[in-house]
Amino acid sequence: MITPTIFASQAGARLDSNVTTGGGTDDTAALQQVLELAASGGGVHLVMDGAALISSLRVYSNTTIECRNPDCGFFQVAHSDCALLINAHPSAGELIDRNITLLGGTYNQDCKNQAHHVPPEVHYTKARHIVVAISFFGVENLLVRDVTVRDQRTFAFLVSNWRKVTMENIRLELPGYIHGGNQDGLHFQGPGRFLVLRNIQGRTGDDFIALNGDEESNGEQSWFHPACTVGPITDVLVDGLFVDDAAQVVRILSRENSQDRITIRNVTGNYRSFGFYLSAWDYQRRGMQGDFGAIVIENVDLRQTKADYTYTEPFLFRISGRHRSLILRNISYHDPVDDRYLIHLEGKTDVPDMGDTPADVESLVIDGLHLQDAGLTPQTRPYIRASGRVRRLVIRNSEIYCAKGKQPVFLATVGDLAQIDHLVLSNLVTENLAHLISDPGKKIGQIETTNVVV
Repeated sequence: MITPTIFASQAGARLDSNVTTGGGTDDTAALQQVLELAASGGGVHLVMDGAALISSLRVYSNTTIECRNPDCGFFQVAHSDCALLINAHPSAGELIDRNITLLGGTYNQDCKNQAHHVPPEVHYTKARHIVVAISFFGVENLLVRDVTVRDQRTFAFLVSNWRKVTMENIRLELPGYIHGGNQDGLHFQGPGRFLVLRNIQGRTGDDFIALNGDEESNGEQSWFHPACTVGPITDVLVDGLFVDDAAQVVRILSRENSQDRITIRNVTGNYRSFGFYLSAWDYQRRGMQGDFGAIVIENVDLRQTKADYTYTEPFLFRISGRHRSLILRNISYHDPVDDRYLIHLEGKTDVPDMGDTPADVESLVIDGLHLQDAGLTPQTRPYIRASGRVRRLVIRNSEIYCAKGKQPVFLATVGDLAQIDHLVLSNLVTENLAHLISDPGKKIGQIETTNVVV
């Protein structure tokens, strides 16, 4: 069967809108009529050769939406209060919709004219769904390339129950920033396997990338959407994150579902509150420990701006829950604007109502830490705070250079739950530290050092 290619301008769409400013005629009906050609499974290739004002579009299996250039695409009708684009058969079980491709163009949700959640008169945790820009629930073989999402009301993308997803060259633009508005970038919920994210750029008001095996619900369904699921996430490659003053960069969340075989590399730009949060965040204190398998994070150079979230102290890395293997490789840390933690291994939560889970890490390797702190900001906290348990901690091939007079602590054990069974320091050069290691409670069992210059 030959897949028809249909230009929007030849299908009755007026295309008299603008992807930046909106306006024009509502083209939803004309464009949905084209997309319905794929309802029988034969597929359709819709070419957007202009900008359309729409409320929401449903896409079926074997559908390609191609925008000719960044000025082509979609602007959402005010107060639509739903996703700009959603798969036709949202599913919490079977993977129903397959082979969907989005190529090029701009998807503008006009965030300040959309509700945060529906119905808006209830608390968001009691809502039927939050208002995201693009969502897929129960999808296989999804390709998104060269797409700009602008002014998302909450998440730019929300994807759950998926397999074989690739997103490349994605731009997130947020001139309509709303403080505390949950304006995440790419948000993935489990179950999911085989995810590739490459060259993701821009700004978000919350998590730039979220890999959440588990997420909170109202007891009956996820407040994200009735079809939104939780489950394990495995086999993930994230290569190239370029953040422009994003509130938070990467969150990986597991309460009981596995997060395994994940590689994140080449991360740069400016961030405000946190860089990487590997969290077993247990809101309801249900005793869930998290399940993190093998995770590698490498080639990171993030610079801090002013933190704007108050629910947690700012940090570059924060780790809670059970981890089998975590490798942090080639991490650069330059002149922080405040005395945030470089790495915080969680112990007893500092905020009682958060109910986080202490870190319990089998193996943590820090290979190639380049810490150059010549700024004027006092460093009252240790760079690395170990308040949970690490069975094997290896720090190697690193240098820590601080300004004279700062006299910070590099690694400190803090709290009743702190424990490092075996600490290995190898090929380490430091300058102007008050203490390389602070262990007042003798929480470190065995220490090995090789070629350490203090």
